[in-house]
Amino acid sequence: MSRIKSIFAVLVLAAIMGVVPQAQATVTVEVTIAGSSAMWQSLALGAYALAGAGAGHWTSASNSVNLTDTRVTPPNNDAGTIWIVWNKAATKVWAFDKVDSVVGNRCYFAQPACTVNPVSSSTYTGTGSTQISTTLWGSDSALPATVAALFNGGTPVTVAATDIRPEDAAFAICRVNSAFGASAAGGTASDGLDGLGYNTNNAAGVCPAAGLAQANYEGSPILSGYPGAATTDAANVLSFNISGYDPINSADPIPAYTVIEVGATPVVFITARSNSLKNLTNATPQQLAKAFSGINCDASEFDGPDGDPLPAGGINIFLREPLSGTYNTTEATLMRHPTVYTATPQTITPFGFLFPGVLGYSMETNVYNTTNNAPNNPLAGQTGTCVAGLGARYRAIGTSEEVKSVQNSNAAKTFTVAQDGIGYTFFSYGNVSKIANSSAYGYITVNGVDPIFASYGPQLSTGLGYDPGQPTYAGTLPGAANLPAVCDISGTPSFPCAENQIWAGGLSYPNLRNGSYPAWSTLRLVSNGTALTNAKALVAKSQQFVVTSIPDYVPFAKTVAGGITDPGLLIVRSHYQQKDGASNLLGGAAVNCGTAEAGGDMGGWILPFVGGKTCPTTPIQEVQGNQGFQVRP
Repeated sequence: MSRIKSIFAVLVLAAIMGVVPQAQATVTVEVTIAGSSAMWQSLALGAYALAGAGAGHWTSASNSVNLTDTRVTPPNNDAGTIWIVWNKAATKVWAFDKVDSVVGNRCYFAQPACTVNPVSSSTYTGTGSTQISTTLWGSDSALPATVAALFNGGTPVTVAATDIRPEDAAFAICRVNSAFGASAAGGTASDGLDGLGYNTNNAAGVCPAAGLAQANYEGSPILSGYPGAATTDAANVLSFNISGYDPINSADPIPAYTVIEVGATPVVFITARSNSLKNLTNATPQQLAKAFSGINCDASEFDGPDGDPLPAGGINIFLREPLSGTYNTTEATLMRHPTVYTATPQTITPFGFLFPGVLGYSMETNVYNTTNNAPNNPLAGQTGTCVAGLGARYRAIGTSEEVKSVQNSNAAKTFTVAQDGIGYTFFSYGNVSKIANSSAYGYITVNGVDPIFASYGPQLSTGLGYDPGQPTYAGTLPGAANLPAVCDISGTPSFPCAENQIWAGGLSYPNLRNGSYPAWSTLRLVSNGTALTNAKALVAKSQQFVVTSIPDYVPFAKTVAGGITDPGLLIVRSHYQQKDGASNLLGGAAVNCGTAEAGGDMGGWILPFVGGKTCPTTPIQEVQGNQGFQVRP
């Protein structure tokens, strides 16, 4: 029966029954976001505010919602955790499925885009999992039937949430989804880690062209090294382009896109503090690079507060997956900096000759197993992955597993040896909540600069200038319990708490803002069309909450909220032309900021905005390194 005949039959039946059929309300999806967890909470609060009086919200159980990429057979699924917000009439819906940055970029740029799908038929039932504190937005409630039906049927991703620019995400997938070794672009100036070996069908560091077999586009998943998690936790390796045509479905062009800056957040190194790392308070980038590369997996690599090396002792070292925005920011700002291929070799003592043209040590050093001609996958403390020292290295998939690894590094029968662990995460109160306000865990400064507070010390009543939201003991990770008394609710410190109540200077993350802390990234959304307009409104609203309620990052734009004027981010990273291993251009030529912003910027040299907020036109192509800035050809 044709659609017209079907409608006519319904009308005739309605007339016979003496009733008039009611038009079903149309449900409009404002945004369906996929990607980085760094913005997940603040954007939820922004969506709830935009939805207005009578709005509802629901959060799923962890990793119970799939992002499904149908470009390959069978379809690729990445598990995530979603929030859904709807207005009173359930006619407008906002949603955000958190995975990692590169997956978010892939799912947005894929043609067709990934869809949000339930893991099981019971995914969207119940009254929610309370993944965001009720003190911030109240209790979850059951999904309206029309909204549940929308997500049960599969909803396309319209916005990517990312810790790194699309050009940098494209570089990351090409590095992972290719053969191990030096690229053609790097040649003899490479450190041999332009390709990481998760797909032997593509030359090192090279993005596969269109028209090839599926095996060129789909590499081996990167597995978790957390004991018992290798079969359940993995980062899938799958190609995508950010311009031109989709490499797998080459009939479909990729639409033009716009990048929206949201805010900036620091990478924080977190540690267990029960034995060998108990007195670790600071590290240099060189020390971190040598430890995380496996050159020396020992506490003696680091110095104690007195400046002498810590006593020798094993440590567990936890790396994120190389498709993570956190990983790539850390790799580019502190470890293996953006590649500057030159003919001038570097010599780093006491280990002698490194490689010409690459700044620092990659975290992927010593991961590849030359006997098996494949990466140690999962990376799980194998012999040879640490050249020296008494410790071991492990891979963690996702922020929560990275924090859990540090939390359980001393737990009996978890890792091969129970010993203090060190890892890293983008800081947010939610990310570190499980190890916050505990003397058994902490964070460190980099080159003596604190990533969270103005100074690395305790909050005391003696007027020493420390911030009101700092814990009692120096280096303890802050949590809700450490908030000042003004943020107490019924005698219990909790959020919402404004940034000027936590930091004495009135603004969050002072050393990120002034450019003295090196490891940070700008958080962004990527979209086009109607979803872009809706995403801009969502960003503007959510930035108010990082000023007044939950300061998870520095708002990018000047924000006035709750009587506070936050000037926004007044620094920018120098951008550069991103390339793959064959020197193919990834994205456009470098533009530092503004509406025409383009190019990679992870590890770019930190520049002040000229005149407060005017985009600097020069320099570009400059990247930071342990020996100072370098110009990238």
